[in-house]
Amino acid sequence: MRTLKDLKLRKKTEAKVQAWLHEWLDVFVKQADGRQGNVYRADFEKEDFFYFTSCDDIISKDPEFLAQETNSDVMRRKQRVHMQLLLKNILGEFVPKKIKCSHCGYEDRYIGKMYNGHYVYCPKCHYLSMNGYLETMGESHVEVMAKLHKEAQKQANNKQ
Repeated sequence: MRTLKDLKLRKKTEAKVQAWLHEWLDVFVKQADGRQGNVYRADFEKEDFFYFTSCDDIISKDPEFLAQETNSDVMRRKQRVHMQLLLKNILGEFVPKKIKCSHCGYEDRYIGKMYNGHYVYCPKCHYLSMNGYLETMGESHVEVMAKLHKEAQKQANNKQ
């Protein structure tokens, strides 16, 4: 995707647009109660996103509430963080976080969602860690292993 720099505006015009976009960014940060999220992927063209939004203040009010994505307060905050990501992409300020592999040192492990949690996978040494709830770990394990097996087959076919 193109950024503000790609428009090749005059410096004064670019500064005005940048200031205006930063005003909107501040609005969305304020609406998200100051949260900006820990972002690992935000590809708007491929619709590929993975980020954590700190919602412990909301969830702590009802700690037994496991399906955070159905909580309207959590969804509102995640939507505001999503808008922040769009603006940061336009401004050219989006820098994704990387996860270094604790096993082999590879600099960019893949993080993905699973049934009720997330997993982190190293494509170099195949180290895998899964974080989720005990009650749904079986479903999550089957889902993640199927994804990783499919990806491994796809990579093997591309090498041939």
